[in-house]
Amino acid sequence: MEARIVKIGSSVGVIMPSFIVKDMALQTGKTLDLLLKNNHIILTKKNPREGWEAAAKEMHQQKDDHLLFPDIFEDDIIEEWQ
Repeated sequence: MEARIVKIGSSVGVIMPSFIVKDMALQTGKTLDLLLKNNHIILTKKNPREGWEAAAKEMHQQKDDHLLFPDIFEDDIIEEWQ
């Protein structure tokens, strides 16, 4: 498959076919990871949860990982399900 290179300001871009955009659920303004390997450009959709584990650990270390809402409310009925 061929893709056309277009000038965008002082940079360039590649026009992606709509079926790739749809299949990968890409959105304008979002970012992709870009890797150059063995004369190939590899574009990878970023994981939206990337970095969450490190952020959670940091929050725990800073003692900033408390519940925002109680896990049991006063009007909850607490009894075993049958």
